[in-house]
Amino acid sequence: MVPKLRSLVRLPQDRPSARTLRKLKFFARMSDEQLKLVARVARVRSFRSGEIVIKENGPADNFFIILSGRVQIAKLLENGEQVELSTETKGNFFGEMALLEERRRSASARALEPTSLLEVSRNDFRVLLSKAPLLADAMMRVLSSRLREAGELIVSKMHRKNQELSKAYLDTIKAVVNTLEARDPYTRGHTERVRTFAKYIAGRMGLTGEDMFNIEIGALLHDVGKIGVTDAILRKGGPLDKGELEEFREHPAKGRLILHDIAFLKRAIPCVLHHHERYDGTGYPERLAGDDIPLQGRIIAVADAFDAMTSNRSYRKRMQVSSALAELKQGAGRQFDPEVVRAFLWVWKHENLAGLVRRSKQPPVVESSSAGSATARAAAGNSLWRLALEARDRLRASLRACVGPHR
Repeated sequence: MVPKLRSLVRLPQDRPSARTLRKLKFFARMSDEQLKLVARVARVRSFRSGEIVIKENGPADNFFIILSGRVQIAKLLENGEQVELSTETKGNFFGEMALLEERRRSASARALEPTSLLEVSRNDFRVLLSKAPLLADAMMRVLSSRLREAGELIVSKMHRKNQELSKAYLDTIKAVVNTLEARDPYTRGHTERVRTFAKYIAGRMGLTGEDMFNIEIGALLHDVGKIGVTDAILRKGGPLDKGELEEFREHPAKGRLILHDIAFLKRAIPCVLHHHERYDGTGYPERLAGDDIPLQGRIIAVADAFDAMTSNRSYRKRMQVSSALAELKQGAGRQFDPEVVRAFLWVWKHENLAGLVRRSKQPPVVESSSAGSATARAAAGNSLWRLALEARDRLRASLRACVGPHR
């Protein structure tokens, strides 16, 4: 049941005139009779600059129309950030949603400058909606526009936040990778080059959005398990013996162990675990073959192999680019996915990637002592593995600092 219009006795300065209302675009289509009805129930209120008109989560008792000035509508997010939803000016209205939904206020309203408002109570607002249909029509048109704008604002905010979040993750990951590469002068810059090659390959193969971002994260972290491999093995100036080779080949599984309980970084595990698998099934650690190897791993395998072949290492000098490209072609179908190789060859030909190939002089080889090698390797391995776990914990802490805890 619609309540009856209450009889009000107010001072002249407390009430708007029908002529004043007619000047507002919001009331332009209303009849004189309907304007008089509005003037009868509306009260003029003045607010100083910065003064709160509506408190978020407060009771919804009034509806407001702006006579002059500006009002900011804002909402407090769970993380404490206040987001401006809109700025309303002369002729606009606010406060209607909580009245229509009969709920508490979902946002706050604050005067941005000296502001004059028409205030209508909850009961009188319901009367106006029933007795002044043009008022309801005008409100519905404005509400429709606001809903579209609110949707666009939310999408824009989410896009910006996602970009900021992605950058925070990448910056944190790069810091860990730089620490890892500092141990071996031969691999400095390796992960960044692999990342670039992998992104070009993925783009050529049609990957976009989240899939592309996963490739980027995986490329940066593909060798993170080497934190658990001793320096003597990483920097050895000759072939690895059987025991050393077995330890080296543990780095993909160690990388998975470092990342597996960090929710955001689980996406990197296919790259970390499978970039040493071979297309013919003779790779490691799981001896997967063909399409059973995740596409991320197949892409990183090509990018990683090309950069390794064209970079100096402690045990050999770099190949010429032409020789490395020939190796990729010969390995297609055996070591590498032929489609990934074709994608890489295309981007190498059509994109300006030659500048990424390293041409620096080979750093001096630091030979490790063979005395007590087994014991020394075991002790160093245990020590470095502890460092790896500590690095994982630091990585988790950094990510929490960026975006909160992950479960």
